Amino acid sequence: MTKHWKNFVLALASLALAAVVASPAFAERRVALVLGNAEYDHIARLKNPVNDAKDVAETLEKELGFEVIAIVNARKDQLDGALADFSRKAAGADVALFYYAGHGVQNEGKNYLLPTDIAVKDVADVEFKALDMDRVRLALSKSAGVNILILDACRNNPFDSLVTASRSVDGGMLPRGLERMAVAVNKGAKGILVAYAAAPHEVALDGAGRNSPFAEALLKNLKAPEVEIRRLFNLVSDDVARTTKGKQSPEISSRIYGDFYFLSPDEMAERAWQKASKTQDPADFRSVLTLYPTSPRARDAQLRLDLFESVQRCNAEQKELEAISPADLTRLRAAAGRFSCDAARKSAEALVAKAEEKERRELASCEADNKALGALSEDNLAGLRAASAKMSCPDARRRAGDLIARLEAKEQREREICNADLAALHSVARDDLFGLRAVSGRLACRAAIEEAKPLVAALEAKERRERETCDAERKAFAAVDPSDLPGMRAAVGRMTCAAAVEGARFVLARLEEKERRERDICDTDRKALGAAGVSDIGALKSAAAKMRCEAVRNDANLLVAELESKAIRIEGQSCDAERKTVAGMGGDLARLRAAALGMKCDAARDDAKGRLAKLEEQETLARQTCDAERKTLQSKADDLIALRAAVLATTCEDVRKDGKALAAELEKKQRLAKESCDADRKALDGKSGDLSGLRAALDGMSCETARAEARRKIAELEGACAADRKSVADVDATSFDAQQKLGALRGRKFSCGDARGDLDKAVAAIETRVRAAQTQLKTLGCYAAAANGKLDEPTKSALAAYASKKGESAPTRLTDELVAQLQGQTETVCPQQAAPVAAKPVEAPVKDAAREEAAPAAKPAKHNARRHEEEDEEPARPTRAGKRNQIAAPVVAPRHMRERAPVERPVAARPARPAAPAVVAAPVAATPKPLSWSHNPGF
Repeated sequence: MTKHWKNFVLALASLALAAVVASPAFAERRVALVLGNAEYDHIARLKNPVNDAKDVAETLEKELGFEVIAIVNARKDQLDGALADFSRKAAGADVALFYYAGHGVQNEGKNYLLPTDIAVKDVADVEFKALDMDRVRLALSKSAGVNILILDACRNNPFDSLVTASRSVDGGMLPRGLERMAVAVNKGAKGILVAYAAAPHEVALDGAGRNSPFAEALLKNLKAPEVEIRRLFNLVSDDVARTTKGKQSPEISSRIYGDFYFLSPDEMAERAWQKASKTQDPADFRSVLTLYPTSPRARDAQLRLDLFESVQRCNAEQKELEAISPADLTRLRAAAGRFSCDAARKSAEALVAKAEEKERRELASCEADNKALGALSEDNLAGLRAASAKMSCPDARRRAGDLIARLEAKEQREREICNADLAALHSVARDDLFGLRAVSGRLACRAAIEEAKPLVAALEAKERRERETCDAERKAFAAVDPSDLPGMRAAVGRMTCAAAVEGARFVLARLEEKERRERDICDTDRKALGAAGVSDIGALKSAAAKMRCEAVRNDANLLVAELESKAIRIEGQSCDAERKTVAGMGGDLARLRAAALGMKCDAARDDAKGRLAKLEEQETLARQTCDAERKTLQSKADDLIALRAAVLATTCEDVRKDGKALAAELEKKQRLAKESCDADRKALDGKSGDLSGLRAALDGMSCETARAEARRKIAELEGACAADRKSVADVDATSFDAQQKLGALRGRKFSCGDARGDLDKAVAAIETRVRAAQTQLKTLGCYAAAANGKLDEPTKSALAAYASKKGESAPTRLTDELVAQLQGQTETVCPQQAAPVAAKPVEAPVKDAAREEAAPAAKPAKHNARRHEEEDEEPARPTRAGKRNQIAAPVVAPRHMRERAPVERPVAARPARPAAPAVVAAPVAATPKPLSWSHNPGF
């Protein structure tokens, strides 16, 4: 504002200020003491009194103009000190209010409030250690105005450890709830109101939410405007009864002379006046005059409106001058020659001189700043900050600020990713190889990856060493002769691999059991051999045939052979041939059976039969052993370690071969399953962040653990995708700030392509709607800039001008209905005699990578050329040369600085172009904004 215009406004402002100062003030002096005790040391604690006291204190202080003393969880000395301070402040106050939430008791008709440090043994402790309500009433009586006493202190029972949800003392020591106090008005006072949270001798609920039912209802109604206090507490009582379904019924005792309001009509008028004084909007002053015509502020409002009207003529020219950009020399010169108001004209002339000087300085400054910015590297954040701090050119400083914001956002994103990755890595146990591998596959932060690599490598090396140790120990154990039990026991003692030790111990136990069974059999057979005697060939042969111990059986056979030798020598040589025949048949059962049938020598025949019985018994025993070992192998067909141990303990050769084949097949099956799981996990890690890829990979997975991990990742991405789409959908596409909100979302990394598609569609729809409105506003003569699809200030001004000419208020939303209304208008709305409002140069926003990749092909050159001819006043957009992240070329000076024609240039120098429809930058008729000292810098 120029000195001439400032002097003019100062004179009028002095008149208005004098009128305002002369107006009487109606603010009352209000004081309040708010107490809330919950954390008791020796009696039952409560949940909500602290919340109740804090919320009530905040409402009284911020909303109702009270000077509040607020204390929570107060000891006895704190209660006494606070009450003394309150008594001093209440002296001379217009309103004195006391609120207490916590434990309260009654004794012999008197009420007491309990401090948090009270320890009650009997009634005497209550009488001398609690706060007597008579002292509270004494402190309230210091005020000659309205006294208000609110007690939410009937939460029963502090002395019964089983009670936790109410606020009054019981426990058999004292009566239930609080006693009703007599309502007496001190001489000269305006009255008193006492509000109990519950009826006398009843308890109040502590509440399950943040506040008790009584406090919640009180907070709701305290801020109700123009509600008389008795009506207000009746509403509180109704709300409490409704909330508790009749379980709690507050009681109000009142003797107040006249009406009292927490927010009275005069106070509402004062608030409306304060609002109007801040906004300096005539509509707000007119509201004070209309809504509160009998208020003393009505006269002040009328005086202010008269003041506005007295400066209306000069204000209109000053407003027009303010609407002109300080850099628009052409319009400033025209205004200086056209204004009739001397102050406005001198202000315009001063602005012309200032703009001419500023233009010269800005040209030099912008050239230097842009040159310095272009010389910096795109990732040099410190250099950009230092250069930005020294820049004086707004365009260069803005470009530097955009680059700094992008780099800072990038650093912040990388820092957040690293913090999240490190937290995920540190949450896994240091010895959990599977967990570390899973987390490492999801890490994006290089520091976290480098920290995870040695951990995984160390665990993998440890696992490899343990596996090699186990394999070596298993091989060493398998190499020991199964009959060498001491050697096998020594091998087990040297083992360190738990799995190998378990398998070896199982095999060793089987062999020891087998040795024990064989020893028992041999002992039994020796007893049978002793019982058969040493001379009875038949008994010896019968006993030997039944023997299972090979050593004993051999001894019996030796005895039989000796006896038979003697018999042969006695019988002669007749049986020699048959015995040789039997001996030569070996283990051939069929030949032995046939030979035994044709023998004539009884001894040879008996020998053949005995040999035959022995071979048949051995064959049966071998078959049973093989069957038992085959069943044992089949029962361990799914446990590779147990299966290998069972194969080592097998004595049947056929079964051993089958067991080795089964173990090889199971090992191959497990190896294939592991390879399948590794492949599935690798495929899963390759699709991290790709929702469709994860779904496709899930269908082809066979490993159940990998499928579970894929389903979890899909669920996380689907949740994140839904949240991203919701953040786009929550933006109101018709609001004036929709483009800024959607633009802020562009820098965000979306979890799915659907969310990015929703964002692109929303942006395109808004640009289409704005471009349609701009095109029609230009046709109607209300808009002179290019139809760029941006809801900028010129577009908003054009919409306001159109609404003003239509007799409507300025719109705050660009809806399809408003666009349709514009398109239905066929006649010029805005007058053409005033100069159009020039659009400020708008630099094209930097597009993000996703929009660049999805951007449609450029329009034909013919269309672009025609567009440049029609929109000559549109500022040139900066080009995008080189790499995507490279700093753009320095921005040239605005068009009005480069193409301003000298004033003395002849009109005939070049053909005149048709004049564009003029736009009248007029304020909305319904709510004009006249010039006032609150809108002008320097006043």
